[in-house]
Amino acid sequence: MNNLPTLTFYEGMLQLRGEADKDLISKFFKQHPLNYFISPAYKYSEVLKYCEENGIAIEDKAAQYYEIPNFIHSEPLDPFDFQIQAIEAWEKTDKRGMVVLPTGAGKSFMTRLLIARLAIEDAKCSVLVVVPTRVLVYQWYEQLRTAFQQDIGIIGDDIFNPKPITVTTYKSAQIYMASFGNRWKLVVFDEIHKKLSEGKSANAARFCISPYRLALTATPVSSALDLLSDLIGPIVYEKATDEMIENEILSVYRRISVHLKSTKNEIETYYDIRKPIEKVWYRAKAEHRIQDSSWLVRERHYYPDDVDLAQRSLLRAYRYWQSIPSRLARLEEILQKHQDDRILIFTESRSAAYEISKRFLIPAITADIESDERTFYLDAFTKGRCKALVTAKALEEGIDLPEANIAVIIAGRKSSKVETISYIQRRGRVLRKRKGKQALVYEISFALPTKFNPRLQRS
Repeated sequence: MNNLPTLTFYEGMLQLRGEADKDLISKFFKQHPLNYFISPAYKYSEVLKYCEENGIAIEDKAAQYYEIPNFIHSEPLDPFDFQIQAIEAWEKTDKRGMVVLPTGAGKSFMTRLLIARLAIEDAKCSVLVVVPTRVLVYQWYEQLRTAFQQDIGIIGDDIFNPKPITVTTYKSAQIYMASFGNRWKLVVFDEIHKKLSEGKSANAARFCISPYRLALTATPVSSALDLLSDLIGPIVYEKATDEMIENEILSVYRRISVHLKSTKNEIETYYDIRKPIEKVWYRAKAEHRIQDSSWLVRERHYYPDDVDLAQRSLLRAYRYWQSIPSRLARLEEILQKHQDDRILIFTESRSAAYEISKRFLIPAITADIESDERTFYLDAFTKGRCKALVTAKALEEGIDLPEANIAVIIAGRKSSKVETISYIQRRGRVLRKRKGKQALVYEISFALPTKFNPRLQRS
């Protein structure tokens, strides 16, 4: 009769039942009111390792991995040395950790090499790839399907079709990981810098047992490194953009900063739109209710209709500044100058992207459009039928468009933080290597007025 303690997976947690080693329990588990022990699912590999090292016998029923069918890796295999080095460095750290490579360096190709390598050793090494956007879901889907010639699962975008190799979004993983977090042995977190943080978003990693974990990013966030190291593993390999350009892995690029000054009419129009918020602010100041950043929330108690109007005026003013005439005139000059190039235009909001799309008859790629429409536009851009695309965030991360050689970044406001994560990601969209390619990055910045209308100040 088997009296071993049993380890199972349920709702994103490990459950340990039966007479278990006290040291094991004190190190990893807490007692549940129903007389069993629980631990976060991501501690699974640590629990097994501890049991093995200390001769503790348990019955493991937690892992229910899919088994990958036999496949042939059908894409051309000519990896760079750094891609092999990154895989080997990851394998040396118990197949857990983060790989930091510049945008365009081939992180997705490296991952497919890694998947094929693991599948040779272990048929049960099923794979879940977690990505930030629906655009990337379909890009990874096509790349994996083409490389391995088998059905690839999708979870997200109103599709729930899990397979041994599956692609999902961070949002879907956050929702469903507690129910299926024991089905994949390897989880790949793409563009990790943006989506895993303290709180619910980290549940995509916290609620799965996967012993093998790989995170990919071009821009690691230092404030999140402790959390990511705990959930996924440390940074195991890193290369800088300048080094990749020097080694001719990425395209050489030139950056042109365009600092525009607003006209008198534009500033007056902006302040006229903002009049309702200025009225509310000056009244609150006169009545001594400006104490902290929550003043507008408190002001709603006294003048709810005025506050509603003030908030709408702020949104209208912001949208006006996003599509201010001077900025669009400069964009028109750039488009005329580069009529034979492939151009990606990045804005700070979807409303600004749609304004540019409407004015210049350029397809807009946003989170609002359907996958068929998005695929049609991206295919047209790749084949040269469409010379430009405009987007807010949808094309910012991971999307593979090596034909693009011009990036126009229309910043929402002038900022001293030029090398932001957003800027690095957007610049990276045009750095993918192509023969004879020289990339150009325009950054159109505009100083957003921060003071209230001088006429109101004087009054």
